[in-house]
Amino acid sequence: MGLTVAINQAVRQPDEWFEEPDDLGRVQQALDAAAQIDDPVRAAATLAYRITRAQGFGEGNKRTALVLTKWVLDHNGIDGERLIPPGDRTFPDLLIKASTGRDVELDIVRLFQGRCLKRDIGRSPAQAGRSIDMEPPGR
Repeated sequence: MGLTVAINQAVRQPDEWFEEPDDLGRVQQALDAAAQIDDPVRAAATLAYRITRAQGFGEGNKRTALVLTKWVLDHNGIDGERLIPPGDRTFPDLLIKASTGRDVELDIVRLFQGRCLKRDIGRSPAQAGRSIDMEPPGR
């Protein structure tokens, strides 16, 4: 949770702070759902969708989802930059749909899985067979 909140604080602009409190319970539910999934690609896709859909932060939910998704991929031996390349429009468009209440979770999962196959992206040999890493180092 601490990493997710720190990412949200980092992606928010100075004029994006409001009086309404963040709903961290919603954020925790999204984190818990992703933590139950053994496949890191599917876990990252689910996390992206659920963080965005939960709208647990006053601002920056989609940006938080993007950065957190890349972090989860990278820390599980998958190159997040290759899976979600700079200039990509498909993934952000799906996050926009999620933020408006559309159920696009499986669309994001399929997008990520298809890109892994197409670009030959997989877990590094050192990461293969390990459980999903959702915690920052030192935890």
